[in-house]
Amino acid sequence: MRKTVEFIEDRIKWRASQHNLPNKNTFLFENLTDEVKMKYLNHFDEKDSGKIILLFTDSKNNWTALGTKRIIGYDGTKLNSVKLDSIEDVDSKNRKEYFEKAEAGETKLKKIKKRNERELLVTEFDGKETIFITKKGSDLFSLWNIMIMITRLNK
Repeated sequence: MRKTVEFIEDRIKWRASQHNLPNKNTFLFENLTDEVKMKYLNHFDEKDSGKIILLFTDSKNNWTALGTKRIIGYDGTKLNSVKLDSIEDVDSKNRKEYFEKAEAGETKLKKIKKRNERELLVTEFDGKETIFITKKGSDLFSLWNIMIMITRLNK
């Protein structure tokens, strides 16, 4: 079943509301002023990214935008984007690295401090990995849960 843009937008907004978004670092893009929107729209084309729904900010330099067709991130130096329908898996970058080290016997398994996490690792069906940055803690986990929902829509 092909999902419509409206369906994806509604699902993203619904999942965001389940995580108390928007907040002071995450915004509904439609509620931003035109001036603020243009600051971000200069980096990408909405025809390619789809309608931008959420904007996660970490600082003036780091941000992640979630649209109906793509997730787009800027780390202060480089713009990255991934088509939503090409996403196979999402994980915390540090969590994945930690478990790989544990499996290799390089470290012992212990509790991970989730509140320090800020980098979401998105893996595409072709194996390409891309990192998207948010504010530490709940913003990362909110985005992570929204992206898990999107991967399930891809199945």
